[in-house]
Amino acid sequence: MSENPDWESIHTKYEQGASLRDIVREHGSSIATISRCARHEGWVRPITPLETRKVKHETPMPLHVSSDALSIARIGLHQLAQHLQTDDLLTIASHKSLADALSQYVKVLLTAPQEAETREGLLIPLEGISDYTRREIRRLLLEDSEQQREAS
Repeated sequence: MSENPDWESIHTKYEQGASLRDIVREHGSSIATISRCARHEGWVRPITPLETRKVKHETPMPLHVSSDALSIARIGLHQLAQHLQTDDLLTIASHKSLADALSQYVKVLLTAPQEAETREGLLIPLEGISDYTRREIRRLLLEDSEQQREAS
């Protein structure tokens, strides 16, 4: 850094839209000093409207969630709930870790394929199943029912 910054060059770079860090690196002084000088002297900095800025849009990849991941997420949420039932105050780092864990567990549960269970067992959505498969399911259920009656 030079002892006497070239303020004319700094002014030019500032009005061309160079970052303050780049200007400081190249010409010296400090961000605070350059900002204060720009404000007092009325330097104008170009502003790129949000609509024209390059924004990278990424479509999130589908997350494959195994049944083990679901079990881990449910256990983790249960343990977090138990931890929160104490009257102890959390440090900022612990609070952030807890919030991060909660976020990840919830993400797993929300992205997992949903299985509706009833008291009798698994509920199978029949709208996506062929007629043949429906008949076979009914036949197997009847066979199972008959076997359970015979065993009783």
